Amino acid sequence: MVTTKWSRGPALLIAAGTLGLHAVCATAYGYHRDEFYFLAESKRLDWAFASEPPFTPLLGRLSTTLFGDSLFALRLWPALAGAAVVLIATLIARDLGGGGRAQVIAGLATGTATVSLSMFHLFGPSAFDQLAWAGCLWILLRLVRGADPRWWLGFGLVAGLGFQNKQTLALLGLALPVALLATPAQRRHAATRWPWLGALLALAIAAPVLVWQAAHDWPMPAVSASIREDEGGLAGAALFLPMQVLTMNPLLAPVWIAGLWWLFRTVEFRLFGWLYVVLLVLLVVVGGKYYYLAPMYVVLFAAGGVAAERWSRRALVPVAVGVAGVVALPLALPVLPVSAHRDLPITDINPVLAETIGWSAFLRQIAAVRDTLPPDERTTAVVLTSNYGQAGAVEQLGGPYGLGQPVSGHNNYWLWGPPADSATIIAVGFEDGRALRARFGSVTRAGTVDNGLGVDNEEQGTPLWICRDPVQPWSRLWPEFRNYEA
Repeated sequence: MVTTKWSRGPALLIAAGTLGLHAVCATAYGYHRDEFYFLAESKRLDWAFASEPPFTPLLGRLSTTLFGDSLFALRLWPALAGAAVVLIATLIARDLGGGGRAQVIAGLATGTATVSLSMFHLFGPSAFDQLAWAGCLWILLRLVRGADPRWWLGFGLVAGLGFQNKQTLALLGLALPVALLATPAQRRHAATRWPWLGALLALAIAAPVLVWQAAHDWPMPAVSASIREDEGGLAGAALFLPMQVLTMNPLLAPVWIAGLWWLFRTVEFRLFGWLYVVLLVLLVVVGGKYYYLAPMYVVLFAAGGVAAERWSRRALVPVAVGVAGVVALPLALPVLPVSAHRDLPITDINPVLAETIGWSAFLRQIAAVRDTLPPDERTTAVVLTSNYGQAGAVEQLGGPYGLGQPVSGHNNYWLWGPPADSATIIAVGFEDGRALRARFGSVTRAGTVDNGLGVDNEEQGTPLWICRDPVQPWSRLWPEFRNYEA
């Protein structure tokens, strides 16, 4: 198949629009709980962390070094990743044989799918994971079309670097051999040494993360097990495919469904249809999160653009895709007043934005509890939180309130250690307090977090406790607080 011309102008315009949209929305609300955690990791750089590899914390360190504690600067990184993914989507559409309209559809759909809007808004591994997957899939497409087989080394390089950001790229490594076996036209690749050399290169780049995990008793499998518990089972399996329609924007479903159909109908590119199906089945079986399949839609949207371009010469489809993206904006980006999360069911559909609301009130209320302590306890009090988001908020924004360095048993915070034995504990979370009463001689309920906005999120209604007289030294208590989960 002859490669069509890349519509560079429209592609760059869509990418610039993606970057501009996220720049405008970057600081409309506040930090997300996960962003606090990644910034905490960025202050303690390591070869890996309990729940993710080191790339995102390293980029967080770079951002704060260059621009200080700027939420706007921090969120420009995922926005740039989103713009890059949009460009790759247009290139994939071109290499599938699509002309200008197909490329525009691919770029618009990729940039405005609901889950894409959300991931490219927040600083975290997911945005850069999309970019690494897109790079791998584009290289794979070039190989399918007959590029020099040494490009498998490029595939391995991008996959290895992507694994240094998020381990979900291992799913591609598991699914690709199965998809190749299911596609007779592409089995020839497995008969050469280059894919295997690419795999060895990816493994070599990923090795430091694996060594760190082994040295720390493999916390990531425990985190993955918590995801399987939350997302797996019969209910999770039954909902997985419907949730693909919902999270990618139901209005865009005709585009990617047409793309999947077109891929299976086109012998040269059938590998990508099988790759989607194998990944879908794999994620249903292992109980992965719904958005783990999102990178494959870059190819499906591109293929859907090609199909639409060949079936209709009208510009209606690109316009419809753009309208669908506008409809999704309030569900994924902070374009509405905060009060809308109280009055509309936005949080029920997408709880992510709610986790960027109410942190100032959260910190004020912890500080108010601290201020009730006697002066001698007030100066040594330590905040103990039940999750990393709360601990990260105290660490990142608690300075003006004098809250000091928090501790938590959640993920890498547990590895960073317990408080001093002499400290009075202000505990955040722990619901009914039973876990605290089993470990302290004195536990008093001191308050309840209320963001004052009526917005339901993980912190709303969280209990606050004052804990004294630990029943054992913290060196013995701390292992009981370990909590490896997503």
